[in-house]
Amino acid sequence: MKRSLLLLLLALPASGLDFNDPRAVVAAALESHPTLTRMRAEAAAARERVAPAASLPNPMLMAGVQNKQVDLRDDEMMTMYMVGVSQTLVRREKRDARRDAAELEALAAEKQIDSARAEIERDVLLAWYELGATDAQLAATARIREMIDAVVASARVRYEVGTAMQADVIRAQLQGSDLDHETLRLRGTRRAVATRLLSLIGLPVDTIIPPVTMPENTDDLAIDAPAAPPDDHPALLALQAEVGRAEEEIRLMKLDLRPDLDLEAQYGFRPTQRDMFSVVARIELPFRAKQTVEPRVREAILRRTAAMIRIAEVRRELTSAMAEAVVAHEEATNQMHFHHEVLVPQAQLAFESTLAAYQTGNAPFDAILTTQTDYLRLRLQYFDFLLRHAQAVVSYEALRNGAAGSMKP
Repeated sequence: MKRSLLLLLLALPASGLDFNDPRAVVAAALESHPTLTRMRAEAAAARERVAPAASLPNPMLMAGVQNKQVDLRDDEMMTMYMVGVSQTLVRREKRDARRDAAELEALAAEKQIDSARAEIERDVLLAWYELGATDAQLAATARIREMIDAVVASARVRYEVGTAMQADVIRAQLQGSDLDHETLRLRGTRRAVATRLLSLIGLPVDTIIPPVTMPENTDDLAIDAPAAPPDDHPALLALQAEVGRAEEEIRLMKLDLRPDLDLEAQYGFRPTQRDMFSVVARIELPFRAKQTVEPRVREAILRRTAAMIRIAEVRRELTSAMAEAVVAHEEATNQMHFHHEVLVPQAQLAFESTLAAYQTGNAPFDAILTTQTDYLRLRLQYFDFLLRHAQAVVSYEALRNGAAGSMKP
C-alpha cells in the first residue's frame, strides 16, 4: 500500500505536464531550475548593495574620562569627563562612483540570468527533440519488425511445402533478431535522453515519459536572421556592464588621491573648572600613493582592458556558433527533404513490392533482405536529419536570444 502511494505521488508532477508540448516542458524547467533561483538571489543581493554603496559611514559616538589620577581622585585642573562624536565625510564624487559600480554589478548579474534562461531552454528543447526522434525511430523499427514477421511466416510456409530452403527461415529469423537488437539500442538511447530531460525539469529520473510525437516535417522551423549576435545580446550587455564597472573603479581609485575629511567634536566637563569643547579635523596625507593607490588604478585599467577584449571574444564565438547553426540547418534541410521526398518512398516501395513478389514466389529471398535493410537505414536516417534540422534552429535561436555558450547540434 505504501509503495503504491509513493509511486502515485511520484507520478503526480508528470501527470499534469504535457510532454508532447515542448513549450510546456520548457516552462516547467524554467520554473523549477535551481540555477535560475540561485542567480536571481545573487542578482537581488547585488541590487541591495547599491544603496549602501552611496551612503556615508555611520558617525562614531565617544564618552570617557581624561587625566584621572591613578588613585581615582580628580585633579581640579586636569580631570575632565567628555563626550564626543566624529563623522567621516566621504566626497560626493566617490560615493557616486561606488553607487554606479554597484549598479553595474547588479546589471551584469541580471543579464547573466537572461543568458542562463536561454541556455536552459536550449538544453530542454534539444533533449525533447532527441527524445521525439528516438520515439519515431522506435515506431519505424516496430513497423518493419511486423513486416519481417510476415516474411518469417511466408518463408516457413514455403519451406513446409518444399519450395524454399530452411536457411531462408533461419535468415529471416536472424533479420528479426537484428531488428530486436536495434530496438534495444534505441530504448537505451531513449532512457538516457529521458533521464537528461527529467533532470532539467526537476522530476524524479524514474518518472515515466509517454511516447513523444515529433512532427514528420519541421519546415516551420526556420532561420531567417543573419548569423550575428544582436547588440542587445544579454551576454554582451553583461560584459559591457563589467567594462563600465571597471571604469567606475578607475575613477574611484583616482579619487582616493583626494582623501576624505574626518571631523570630530568633543565636549568636556570639569567639576571645579569651566567646561571645554574641542573640534578636530583629520585628513589622510597621500604620501604613499605610488605604493597604495597607483597599483590599484593600473589593476582596474587592466581589468577594463580584459573585459573589452572578452566582449570581442564572445562576439566572435557567438558569430561563429550562429554561422555553424545556419550551415547545419541548410544541410539538414536538404537531406531531410531528399530523404522524405525521394529516398524513403523509393525504399519503402522497393521493400513492399519485393515482399509481395517473394510471397508469390517471384523474387529471391536475398532481395527482400536487401530492400528491408535499405528501407530501415534510410527511414532512421530521415529522423536523424529531422533531429539535426530542429536542433540547429533551437541552437541558433538560443544564441540569438542570450545563450553565452554553444552546443553543437
